[in-house]
Amino acid sequence: EEEEELHGKLEEDRFLFSLENDSAACDVLDLREVLSVFLKDGPAHEFEMVTLSDQLICAADNKEGLLTHLVHILKVILPGGVSYAEVGGASAVSKVFVVEVGGASSYSDAWLLLWEDGVSVHPIQRHTQQTLRMELGALSHHEMDPSENIITMVTADRSVSLRFEEQHSCQSWFNHLQRALTNQRAAPQRPPAASHSSARQSLYPVMDVGSTGSVPPAIERCISHITTYGLKVEGVYRRCGLAVKVTRLVEALMTSPSSAPLESDEQGVLDAGSALKQYVRQQESLIPDRVRQQWLQAAVISDERSRFSAYRRLLRQLPDDNRATLNALFGHFYMVQVLSQVNRMSAQNLALVLVPTLFQTLNQDLLRLTREFIIHHTLLFLV
Repeated sequence: EEEEELHGKLEEDRFLFSLENDSAACDVLDLREVLSVFLKDGPAHEFEMVTLSDQLICAADNKEGLLTHLVHILKVILPGGVSYAEVGGASAVSKVFVVEVGGASSYSDAWLLLWEDGVSVHPIQRHTQQTLRMELGALSHHEMDPSENIITMVTADRSVSLRFEEQHSCQSWFNHLQRALTNQRAAPQRPPAASHSSARQSLYPVMDVGSTGSVPPAIERCISHITTYGLKVEGVYRRCGLAVKVTRLVEALMTSPSSAPLESDEQGVLDAGSALKQYVRQQESLIPDRVRQQWLQAAVISDERSRFSAYRRLLRQLPDDNRATLNALFGHFYMVQVLSQVNRMSAQNLALVLVPTLFQTLNQDLLRLTREFIIHHTLLFLV
């Protein structure tokens, strides 16, 4: 079959294809039809998307673009609660049917991720099934049954069998697993580091293994709560919480974040969002007054490449804790806007709400800056 080269553009939960850049779309892929995503080896910055009817090889201009595309696609197709450490480091992602866990039959749909340090199985029905994670180093056996499109992985305390929806995804996933195991055995042993443990559990991206800086526990608690219960709440961060409850929450977050009484219903999510905004406003500004003018100047640079370069330079100049906290916040807001068709909170709507919290003022230049930090979070923080 003859290959056709098209230009692709991501838009919310769709991939638009056209014959030329900026021309009308000639085809549209609903990302929710994607069964697998694979990172391709080599210098070409390519990834593959598999549907029931197609295998699409997609090429990005550079590593930054590749990472941005992958994170966008995976945040659309994966269930809530998948950590950014898994998404950002994923090399093979497939929709599977869990056949067996630990010798017991199991019948549930899930997403299977192969990432830097392990394998994770994320059930689509999160309320009735638990996420499974296995370290690559803990795998004692793995095999593929090509006649049934089943991969089985075994550790000392469990075995998991997973059926793929079509043969190409099964074979590709198995190839990626074998390559990851080979690479891990060949790599020098790394001492266990706190940064790796926290990265796996993080609900927002980490910048790199060597990065420093910590996020206030109160902010981590609110982000975790809203990520778990509130990404689909309409108007999250725009609608206000109940004033008395929010005041009480902020006081608790100041003194004992881990025991702050966050509630999981819709009103509880709105209360947590308002408390997070109020908490950030009450802390020392994440962007110090002495450099505020530099940020304003960067926001009005007309050339996008130069503007983004200025943003990254300003981020590097911030204190480590400030930079880590902004990374956490904007990574979280990126996740919120990915589901904007449900929660009605686009990057622009979020920016309108967040600029006064971050900058204590509101103007069009800061709106653009904040919107770009949300949309291009991976490009600005992770590369």
